[in-house]
Amino acid sequence: MTQLTLNIENPAVLPSLIKLLSFIDGVSIVRPSRRTQTKARKRKCGLDLALEDARKGNLRSFDSVEEMMKDLMSDD
Repeated sequence: MTQLTLNIENPAVLPSLIKLLSFIDGVSIVRPSRRTQTKARKRKCGLDLALEDARKGNLRSFDSVEEMMKDLMSDD
């Protein structure tokens, strides 16, 4: 048996794609288990964490690089 993995960027096309593939003889659709999906959701890279902070409004702005460095080096 040959397997093909598709990465779908637009989830809105998924129902149509599943319906289309179901009409082809010999093609079956295997959905990932909940356990696999949960593990994938728990892993967040630095960019994901930064974007999450930005969405929450956890942002700081500085007038200069020196001001930012001073803030980063402080013990607060």
